This record gives sequence, C-alpha cells and structure tokens, in this order.
Amino acid sequence: MISKRKYDYDAYLYLIPAVLFIGVFIYYGAYFNVYHSFFKWNGISKNMTFIGLDNYVTLMKDPKFMKAVTNTLTYMVVTVIVQAVIGLFVAVVNDSLFFGKRLFKSLFFLPNIMSLVVVALIFTELYSYNTGAVNQALRAIGLDNLVRDWTGDPNLALYAVMVTNIFTYMGFSMIIYFTAITQFNQEVIESAKIDGAGFMQLFTRMIFPMLKSTHSLLLILGIIGSLKTFDLVWLITGGGPARSSEVVSSYLYRSYVLEYKGGYSAAISNLIMIIALILTWVQSQIQKRWDV
Repeated sequence: MISKRKYDYDAYLYLIPAVLFIGVFIYYGAYFNVYHSFFKWNGISKNMTFIGLDNYVTLMKDPKFMKAVTNTLTYMVVTVIVQAVIGLFVAVVNDSLFFGKRLFKSLFFLPNIMSLVVVALIFTELYSYNTGAVNQALRAIGLDNLVRDWTGDPNLALYAVMVTNIFTYMGFSMIIYFTAITQFNQEVIESAKIDGAGFMQLFTRMIFPMLKSTHSLLLILGIIGSLKTFDLVWLITGGGPARSSEVVSSYLYRSYVLEYKGGYSAAISNLIMIIALILTWVQSQIQKRWDV
C-alpha cells in the first residue's frame, strides 16, 4: 500500500511542470488577453484606462480589420484546397511507382523543412519585376503582356503569397495522404482491379472515401495554419501594398508592435480565437454528417 501511494505521488510530481507550463503560458495568457482587451493601453506602460467593450466595437467597424479577415478566409480556402488536391494527386502517383518512392517523397517534402525566411527570400527574387525568373521567363517566350509586379500589384500580392505557401506545404499534405494510402487493405484494392475497376473507379469509390479522416485532419490543420499565417506575408509583402495582402496575424502584429495598441491588439487576438473555435466547430459538424 505504501509503495502504491509513493508511485502515485511520484506520478503527480512529473505532471507539475506540464501543468505549470499550460497554466502560465496558455490559461494565464488567455486571461491576460481578455483582461487587457477592456482597456486603452499602449502595451508597455502601466497606465491603462478602462473602456469596456469599446475596443471590440471599434474592431467590428474597422474596415482594415474586415479586409484582413476577408484576406485570411480567402487565403484559407485557396491554400487548403489546392494543397490537398496536389498532395493527394502526388501521393497516389507516388504510391503507384515501382521504384524511387523514397527519393520522390524526399524531394517533394524538402520545401516543408526549409526555413520560411529562406523560402520568402527565394520567392521574393522570383517575383522581382525586373530580374525575377517569372517575368524573365515570360519575356523569353514572348508573353511580355503577362509581365506583372507580382508583389507590388494590390490585385496579385495576396495570391503571390498563396503560391509560396502552397509550394512550401503541399509536401506535408502529400506525406499525410501517402501514409494513409499505405495503410489500406491492399487485398481489397487488388480484388477491385481483378473485377475490372479502372483507376477513376478505384479513386472515386474506394480511395477518396477511405481517406475521410485524413481529409478532416488536413482541413483542421489548414484552418489553424491559415489563421496563424504571418511569416510569409510579412516577409514577402509586409501586408501591402495598401494592406491588400494583410491577414489577421499581420494586422495583429502591426497594431501591437508598430502602433502600440496593446488593448486593441488583445481584442484582435480574442476575436481570432473565436473565429478559430467557430470554424473548428463547423468543420466537426460537417465531419459528423459526413460519417453518418
């Protein structure tokens, strides 16, 4: 009995660091945000003025924030869908290869492990109006009319960042799909082939439906990743030009670090959290209906 109590006591000791970490950096951080969102505060000094819900009211009327939300949702829909489609296609193709699977996977996954700073610098050079490889290639094949300032055009800047994001993370989607496909019961697949099922029949009636849980996983990760997107946007366009590529994370950074709006920034992060919870709940409800 004594040894059992000692074992239980030791187990609680091991939990203390994790509990402290979660309590301080997650729960206290959330409380800190909620508390300061009710104040006018520059984020540095101890001087704070209680203003109630004014930060939230101002935020909901702020066209710059609404533009950032719209951009974030656009970014989310485009990148999540395109990455999943490319990742699934490449995973299926890779699974059908007789040799070189490991090398192919490694090469395709390589951008995912590169530093985002390096990726951003590479694509900034590729997008350069005068010397970038994209415009140089267009000029070389006589398509000068398609030459654009890809990161300087308000209508194209956000899409330029999306392309960079897709290039960086589509390898992750491919690995997840490939891993799921390799877990299939190959006897069932082979039986369907013997019965005369073609590739499209196999894909639409067997492979795609059997990947439902994988689709769901990538959707959740894509939603979270899109709401957290900051590095590529800030490094490639800085949220410009004229805030045309501003997303909620870059708007939060700008408000807190550059404009010293501590209370307002706290309100922004709280709304981002609410948006994330709503989107995750909607996704879970869709998943439940899909599984029925």
